[in-house]
Amino acid sequence: MRRETTSVSQEDYLKQIWEIVQEEQTPISARLAEDLGVTPPAVTAALKRMTRGGFLRVERDGRIALTPKGRKIAEHLVLRHRLAEKLLTDVIGLEWSRAHEEAEKLEHGISAEVVALLLKRFGRESRCPHGVPLFGGLPRLRKKYGAVRLAEAPAGRVYEVLRVFEKEQEFLNFLAGLGILPGARLRVLKREYDHTMTITLDSSTKKIYLGSPATTQIWVAQAR
Repeated sequence: MRRETTSVSQEDYLKQIWEIVQEEQTPISARLAEDLGVTPPAVTAALKRMTRGGFLRVERDGRIALTPKGRKIAEHLVLRHRLAEKLLTDVIGLEWSRAHEEAEKLEHGISAEVVALLLKRFGRESRCPHGVPLFGGLPRLRKKYGAVRLAEAPAGRVYEVLRVFEKEQEFLNFLAGLGILPGARLRVLKREYDHTMTITLDSSTKKIYLGSPATTQIWVAQAR
């Protein structure tokens, strides 16, 4: 891929659109403005330029769709981001709660050569520190493991934590304090009428109470 075909700003747009789709939500201008911290007019202008460049199209209902050209760039940038996160945590020792923010600064500068070396170092089947596969993302977790949000998990069963939402440092610190990390096993004891869930970690009998803001950002699969 020729880096000169896109600016850093355009790459950020493409990556964010792709991530919204990966989260099984609909990418629209208002969502992009909120996620990227820019004004709606700035989003409109950027989308027009990128449409002319053949990176995306905006449907009549406002939904934004990546073209094959735009998707290729977005997927490659996401891969560089996840590799940067693993480099920061697995090699340098950065806290997992800070990895996403720091990787945002590095992802645009990682060369194809470094990508190849990092893939060799970590393996193509590995996941980022937050549990997302290097290739395939959340859809792959759903297909391979039957991943669901913890909020959707029936009570009375044991689950393995596969992935957590990585963009909120305070949330990650909260989970780390509870021991809820990718790979952890937990049992859902009860679901209340207000969607609060009572769980225990497999290694403890201490009850943990989680509200929907947390349980909707944790993906699990039934333990095997």
